[in-house]
Parts: sequence; structure tokens; C-alpha cells
Amino acid sequence: MNVKMRKSVLLAVLILLLSFVGFKYMSGLKQKPHKDLAKAKIVKVDVIKVKLENIKADIAVNGRLHAKSKIEIFTEVTGRLLASKKAFKSGVKYNKGELLLKLDDSNYRMTLNSNRSNFQSLLMKLLADVKIEYPDSFEDWEKYINNFDPEKPIPDFPEITNSKEKNFLVSKNVFSQLYSIKAQEAQLDKYTLYAPFTGVIKNANINPNSMIRAGQKIAEFINPNIFELEVGVSLVQISKINVGDKVMLSSNDIEGQWEGVIMRIGESVSEKTMNFNIYIEIKSSELYEGMYLKGVVSSFELENVAKIPTSLIVNGNMVYQYQDSLLHFKEVEIIHETKNYSLVRGLDDNTFLISHSIANAYEGMKLSL
Repeated sequence: MNVKMRKSVLLAVLILLLSFVGFKYMSGLKQKPHKDLAKAKIVKVDVIKVKLENIKADIAVNGRLHAKSKIEIFTEVTGRLLASKKAFKSGVKYNKGELLLKLDDSNYRMTLNSNRSNFQSLLMKLLADVKIEYPDSFEDWEKYINNFDPEKPIPDFPEITNSKEKNFLVSKNVFSQLYSIKAQEAQLDKYTLYAPFTGVIKNANINPNSMIRAGQKIAEFINPNIFELEVGVSLVQISKINVGDKVMLSSNDIEGQWEGVIMRIGESVSEKTMNFNIYIEIKSSELYEGMYLKGVVSSFELENVAKIPTSLIVNGNMVYQYQDSLLHFKEVEIIHETKNYSLVRGLDDNTFLISHSIANAYEGMKLSL
């Protein structure tokens, strides 16, 4: 073996020796595991005693008021807003059928009157033919034309029983022009708006002599005495509620109580709240849109239930039960649930529940009081 080869072998042996020494040193730094970890840790807990009883349950609700009768006012025609007896401003009250606003319709009205006059001329030209071809109807048509006023809505035609007479009028475009003018009359009505119910203007943003465009939102109109309260109730509670149930409501802002009536119940669970929506109607002149109200929908008695803090329920329907110094998972049936407490069945009287959460809890965990 030559000198070069000997050096290589010695170097390899030295590297292996150093690696072995380093491994033993690092291994010595690691703490040796204890052989007595098999002993389970005992957790100290607090408990509450279960008491089964007959309890009267309330379904609490809360929410903000919305006007039940509320419309957004949009104009369907273009025109200049005319001044009226009442200023079209927020807070102004109007009775049902009272004039809300009127747009200047003078140009459109003159065009419509001109078309009515042309229609009257058409009928007069046909009168001679009617006298010859349909003498039985001549007197009715003559009377109709004589009473025709181009400045008033077109009256209904005399009764037409003869199909040939009707076809004659169709061939002369009488019905076509009639329907065209009636459409214009309907458009003319849109220049004037009347209150559909007794209410108050809200969010008005126009002034007299302003030019109003077709499709422009100009205000909202609400009934300030009839409100609707939309509230949510859980799946557990919904079976206890019916349309027509009375609801007593109150406010933290003003004194008083108001009675409401459940008018509708939602048919599906809200994706946002996972609750059913119910709709309560309240009639009062003391309330205002946007107010926050709270109340109780109904009361009902439940027999042999335990009242426990809602915070003790884990995994949807389980509680921690303390028995023989061990933790047991106990399944319960939730009958009624609120934010603070729940009424449940499935527990025995005078048993004990752990009154707080436990980290990393497991079945059979050793406990002490």
C-alpha cells in the first residue's frame, strides 16, 4: 500500500470517528423521557346541580321598525314641477287622494286635444256612409259625435252589435286611432300624482319650477302610523309561533308598551342568520320608522326540563357531566334556546354538570371538585 492510499484510509477512519463522537454528544443533550408519565392529570372543576321543573318559556325578539306602507315616487314623464298648495317637502302630510304634485302638461295636452279633434273629424266623414249602410245605428253615432268634446276624454262608443258595421269601422282605422288616443290620455294622467294613502313625504329633493325627468326618483311616501317589525326566531322556537299571535313590545328610548300582531311567517331559514323571519305589524302614532323595539312573542309552559346556561352546550347538543370524579359527554334535547339560557331534556334530576369549558376534554377524564 503506498503512502497516498494510507493517507486516504486514515482520513476516512478519522471522519467516521468524529461523526460517531458528535452523535453521542448530541444524544447526550436530549432529556431522557420520564417513565412515570402514564399517570393522568386530574383537572379541578366547578359544577352546577341539575333541577328538573316545569318552566314558562318566553320567546324574546328585537329589531328595527319599517313603515309597512312605503312607496318610492318616480316620475314617468318629463315636465316642469308646478307650485301647489302644499310644499312638496319632507315631513309634509297628505290625506288619501290629495294632490301630491303636478307637472306642466300644457304642451302634451294641446297635442292630445288636436288628436281628439282629428278623430272627431274622421267620425263625421264616416257618418254619411253609416246612414246609408247601417241606418239603425245612425242616430246613436250622430248623438255620439254631437256630444264629442276634444278637450275631454273620449267617451265609450255606442254599442256595436252588427259585425259588418264593426268591420267597416276597423277598415277605416277608427279603432286604431281610438286606442292610440286612449294611450295618450293615460300618459296625460301621469303628469299629476295623488296620495295613494294618508301619509308623509320623506327624502324629497325637488323644488317648484324644477325640470323633472322621466324615471327620476323624487321622494318616498310612507304611512307613519302602521309599521312592520322583522325579527328572527330559531328552528326550535318556530313551532311555538302562529300567525295572529300577540306580541308585547317596548323601547329603551321612550316609555310605553305597544301590542303587535304576527302577520306572516317565513317559509325558509335565512342563510345569513339561520333563523326563520317573522313579521309583526304594529299600529301607533307614537312610534317612528327606524326605532329599535324589543319584546316577547309568546309564553308556553314546558314540563320536566332543566334550565342551563347556553354556554354549557358543546358540539350542538352535548354537555359535560360530572359523575364519579370522571367527565362524561351527555347528549341533550334542546327544547327552547335563548342567548343566555337553554331549556333541555335528557338529564336526570340532581345530577351535576361542569359549569365551564375544559381544554382538550375527553370521555373519562379524571376530575376533582
